[in-house]
Amino acid sequence: MKTPIPGGLLVALEGIDGTGKSTVAATLAQWCGERGLACVFSREPTNLSHGRKLRESMSTGRLSLEEELELFRLDRKEHIERSIGPALAENQIVILDRYYWSNAAYQGARGADVGQIIAANEAIAPVPDLILWMDIDVSESLARIHGRGDIPNGFEARESLEKTRAIYTAMHERGDRPSVRIDASRDLRTVSADALRVFTDTALRKIMNASPILLAEAGGLFQA
Repeated sequence: MKTPIPGGLLVALEGIDGTGKSTVAATLAQWCGERGLACVFSREPTNLSHGRKLRESMSTGRLSLEEELELFRLDRKEHIERSIGPALAENQIVILDRYYWSNAAYQGARGADVGQIIAANEAIAPVPDLILWMDIDVSESLARIHGRGDIPNGFEARESLEKTRAIYTAMHERGDRPSVRIDASRDLRTVSADALRVFTDTALRKIMNASPILLAEAGGLFQA
């Protein structure tokens, strides 16, 4: 498998539920695989022990804020140690369906300090090269959740989603992290094409910053 990006590339897809985020993340990973690019696709919460507890709480009832924060910390620490860190050390592409912005947005909506969550995570977690913020309004989010036959859980109540989206908006508008807003209200093909364009631009820019010679050798791999 090809690893043309020094230091790898870390891409996180973020947003409230119903944005098509998981589908677009999988599409990007598939695009990499079709070109022989070494790529790890993962999601948070993970399917490791702490992540499973968080996933179970989506159907059984939310844990306390303190329990959620601690489980996310432990889950992410293990995720970094076992998957994200080793992949980046091998110059691979890592595509994540949710990362610590989700932690800040969803737990922030419950009253946690968003700045503290971000700072605590960035003390232990690699900062993404690109955050694709998949954005839709809450009414559309809930319509999509109902449309796929799901019943909104405690993370998906309207009031919670409104607060969560507002936090995502504020984090993006601060502009101190490499985030790009993707209008996820459009059809999935258009959304995926936009996400792929931003993804390839980011990859090419990182290669160029590392070595113009390397760009000449490997840039063709990232032509959409």
